[in-house]
Amino acid sequence: MPGRSGLPSGSGRFWKYLVATVLLLVLGPTLLGGVGSWAGARFADLVLGDDRRTDSEELRTQIVELMLENAALREEAMKSDRYRLLLGMTRVSPRDAIAGRVLYRTEGLVSGTMVVDRGSSDGVGINSVCLAPDGLVGVVTSCGEGTCEVLPLTSPQVRVSCTTRPSGATGILQFEDGELRMLHVDPSLEASPGDEVVTSRFGGVYPDGLLVGIVSRIDESGASLALEIVVTPAVDFESLGEVLILLDGSRGQVE
Repeated sequence: MPGRSGLPSGSGRFWKYLVATVLLLVLGPTLLGGVGSWAGARFADLVLGDDRRTDSEELRTQIVELMLENAALREEAMKSDRYRLLLGMTRVSPRDAIAGRVLYRTEGLVSGTMVVDRGSSDGVGINSVCLAPDGLVGVVTSCGEGTCEVLPLTSPQVRVSCTTRPSGATGILQFEDGELRMLHVDPSLEASPGDEVVTSRFGGVYPDGLLVGIVSRIDESGASLALEIVVTPAVDFESLGEVLILLDGSRGQVE
């Protein structure tokens, strides 16, 4: 029986089925794939979500721990370089030595006694000699089990027998009037600015040849015939952080 459009009544349903079938064939795989992906993601979040967050937190913790370890290793490497530089000075002496850290000063930055984190348990004793990479620092004047006190060259109490190089003038180094001075210098030996000032073999406490400073000027204004030499110290006493202590220093009074 014909319909209103003049077509048989079963013909309309036929076309509807045909169009629906074509749409399913063309769009069906895409729709099913999208629905499947969405369902899979939801399932993963539901089942594995907590584990993923836990793994992420553990990774962040491990990264922070590795950064801290890396910073600590860099600091140790810097210390190793400084200690290697200090230990290089032992070539001037066959004595054993140990590196130490300046903990604090009992008085001023320049002339105050330095407290170092090495003591008798490390082999340090009274009159052990203290060095820095740039030269002689001073001498140990008191010693506990775990720390010692070092009196620097810039203390008026310290006197060191020194000689100039290459001129060969000798004298006693002492901190006086805010300067390091070599006293009782023979004028005939003609020391001049720029000469190195090193420890001499006549002292008995300090090894021979340790750099103390550089001659900055000759002072001829004294009343005696002997000269005085003003010395620029080789060591920067204000910024001193690590030192090297010779372990077999002779015993006795500070020179």
